[in-house]
Amino acid sequence: MLSKKIPYEQQIFVCTNDRQGAGQSCGDHQGEAVFKELRRIAKDRGLHPRIRVAQAKCLGQCSLGVNVMVYPEGAWYSNIGLDDVAVLAEKYLL
Repeated sequence: MLSKKIPYEQQIFVCTNDRQGAGQSCGDHQGEAVFKELRRIAKDRGLHPRIRVAQAKCLGQCSLGVNVMVYPEGAWYSNIGLDDVAVLAEKYLL
């Protein structure tokens, strides 16, 4: 096993879970689109990979819409839509 320091200053996890109709999921609320837009902004601003925007297949809160976790801040956001991406980007993708 290799152990080392986390290679990112910040990590933003966006739930993209898609249960394909077998129950509520972040995929029902454009989780994939939210993820792609946050990652695009990070790359456009030259922040990737220093700030990592990653997919999370399930954060366990799909009934709350698209969920986003931000580390090391320990911030949690629920019910995120595409219209919220700009707000998150201005807060975390600087």
